[in-house]
Amino acid sequence: MVKISAVCGMGLGSGLLVKMGIEKVLESHGYKPLDDFLVEVADISTARATFPDIFVTTSEFAERLYDVKAEIITVKNLFDKKEIEASLLETFIKVYEKNK
Repeated sequence: MVKISAVCGMGLGSGLLVKMGIEKVLESHGYKPLDDFLVEVADISTARATFPDIFVTTSEFAERLYDVKAEIITVKNLFDKKEIEASLLETFIKVYEKNK
């Protein structure tokens, strides 16, 4: 299973929308939530404590995660499913295969 953390400023409404976008993108490619992946929402101040395989966030917040061991995916518009898909899918597949 690949653990993904959707990081936003406050970890509230916008984070939930990003989580839903990530889930829809991965489900549209045949991956199953809770079997193949888990998406959690985190605010930037607690994101490091989530220990995901992949962070999905903006470039502004990615700068604060520079020294983590997880993959960091940056997107300009966290609500654009096509941008999330283009940014996330290749890295997700790589991590998914490694974690099998």
